[in-house]
Amino acid sequence: MEETSSLVKLPAPLLRQLLAQAPAQYEIGGATGRRYLMGGGEQHCLAIVTDPWILDYHSRQPRHPVRSDIGRHTRIAQQLDPVAAISLMDYPVADFSGPASSLCALEEHLLHHDKHCCVLAASIESLERWLRLAPLLAGGLPVEESRLITVSVAMLSPLTLTHLNGDLLLQATRHHLPVVPTVCPMAGTTAPYSKAGALLLAHAEVVFLAALTQLVRPGHAFLYMMGPSRTDLRSGTDLYYTLDKVLWKLASVQLGKALGLPTGAECGGTMRCTYDLQSGAEGMLFMQATCQSGADMMSGIGSCGNAVAMSGEMMVVQSAWLEAARFLGAGLDTETHLGLASIEARGPGVHYLEDDLTLEVMRGEEFFTNELFGYGEEESAPLLERAHERAEALAAERPCPLPGKTQEALRRFFADERARLER
Repeated sequence: MEETSSLVKLPAPLLRQLLAQAPAQYEIGGATGRRYLMGGGEQHCLAIVTDPWILDYHSRQPRHPVRSDIGRHTRIAQQLDPVAAISLMDYPVADFSGPASSLCALEEHLLHHDKHCCVLAASIESLERWLRLAPLLAGGLPVEESRLITVSVAMLSPLTLTHLNGDLLLQATRHHLPVVPTVCPMAGTTAPYSKAGALLLAHAEVVFLAALTQLVRPGHAFLYMMGPSRTDLRSGTDLYYTLDKVLWKLASVQLGKALGLPTGAECGGTMRCTYDLQSGAEGMLFMQATCQSGADMMSGIGSCGNAVAMSGEMMVVQSAWLEAARFLGAGLDTETHLGLASIEARGPGVHYLEDDLTLEVMRGEEFFTNELFGYGEEESAPLLERAHERAEALAAERPCPLPGKTQEALRRFFADERARLER
């Protein structure tokens, strides 16, 4: 380390040694015993349940989130099978004022799911609150054993680790909580103005965080992930979900896998805060790229509006995109379903309605179908209407998935926290 500039340089041999210590697989868990393996070949999803803006289905306009949005979106994420983890942005709700607003959002969130929690703490105090919550959620298990929390640690691009993020990293390693980097360089302002240049800088930042994590605690769980974007040099706007993202997703997962690390990549996502053709095309392209990349964690189910908005309906739509992407990625089954025997047996000029192969696969998944898609029916509702109906069904009030004692403990915790803030 250069004392005068605070510049840290890791010699190549040391860097390789540190990265080799990071585990190729690790396990995360939920509040009621769910377990998911990162790096084991299965792909899991992370859903977001709030953002600075909510795309309202009825008005088709963005608005700030309210408490009912948190509950609705969390219930949807709880019901979506591919979703293993959920994140709640450390952000207040519009219908509660004062310092307790974020607490109301967090309480609403935690009382509606039992999946893994990806913590995006904006302060040490926020992370420490999560550390006190984890044993309550896990029925008394120490935070280190529950595997309930992953901690997001940001890098200030270009190539800067702040004291706050260094402290978050130290807390995460101290409590054996997996680390996922929030690395978001912007081409043209905080990264070189090229696709490859932004990728290279993001890679350097992720690798540094991975090495630093291993330096602090060898063998600590780390997920390789990045979120580069580009700057509109005419307006100065950060463009997060442009089509460049397709290439970055694929390349970043390749880089992470080359290092032997579990990987993550954003899925879904759109530039626009609208339900339109552009958001559909972007969402499907992004989902296909992430699915085909082999990323272990596909994050951002529900995201839209240039990564500052989300929608319950978009959570449902993007889940359908995921089914489509997986279907396309599976390719053709020429081993068992080639149909040669059927062709030989039937010959020319006959139908296949009663063929053995037809009867074998007709109720299976040989061909793609999804309840959100229309298939030529004259009176079928548009996809968005069906997505809204599905979202409403998933968001219907259900019993809390947490045990009664856990619910009581959470409510006491948040009552005490609000009282402390009011003093």
